Amino acid sequence: MRQVISLLCIVCLFSCSKDIVVATVLSQNTPIEALISSRDKKIIDALDSLSQIKPKTYYSKLSVNYIDSTQDISFKTSLKIISDSAIHAIVSYLNFPVALASVSRDSVIIVNKREKCYSAQSLDYFKELLGLNLSLTNLEQVFLGRPLYYDKNRSITISPDLDCKASTTIKRSSEDKDLFINYWLNASHNKLSRVEIISPSDNTTVLINYLSWQDINGINVPYEMNLVIKAEQNQLSIRILFEKVEINSPLELIFIIPEQYEICH
Repeated sequence: MRQVISLLCIVCLFSCSKDIVVATVLSQNTPIEALISSRDKKIIDALDSLSQIKPKTYYSKLSVNYIDSTQDISFKTSLKIISDSAIHAIVSYLNFPVALASVSRDSVIIVNKREKCYSAQSLDYFKELLGLNLSLTNLEQVFLGRPLYYDKNRSITISPDLDCKASTTIKRSSEDKDLFINYWLNASHNKLSRVEIISPSDNTTVLINYLSWQDINGINVPYEMNLVIKAEQNQLSIRILFEKVEINSPLELIFIIPEQYEICH
């Protein structure tokens, strides 16, 4: 159960051209639009537009099904997001709150109500858990169905596939540690259908499938999402239904650690 609680912090924790086109940024001041054909620019524009959608607040009741090699469990979660500020979650199992989670710009705090303890860690926690570096912004992108790690100034390759696939690479200090990102857009280009993150150095692949969407106050957000993580030691699947969604409504984040709680060991 502890692993489920921990993962929830992360999850609870897109016409394509006939030829491959590589959009290469010549300098930081060179607009990427000037380097690609107008036909393929539509895909770049779609990704850029999706990345800009950022509600001030977001609230949802989540139904979560978690499966790995040792367990298959379902639970409920209450998710609150204040953009660029914090993400809070309350995890309930059999109608009882069992954990609280808070992610800020620089820390992850988990309160285990069953064991009456808590842990506070840096965002490096996600790297240790998943083999991926995830910031507060990255988590917002996952929950809101936005292109994860997207940067319009980074080189993008558009493939000839009919499913409209765009790819990019995040360069790291050494080439063997590069991160490869694939985006699939739906035919109308106004939603993502899949995001794939491949980290060869960590033998980790993350596939996010956005199965269905809902319109809330004129903003499209996921209704059903499936997250598959393939790591060297384990493979897991998390299916999430986002219900009772509210966007840009007044939202207050209150996170209290009871005084009698000790640090989890």
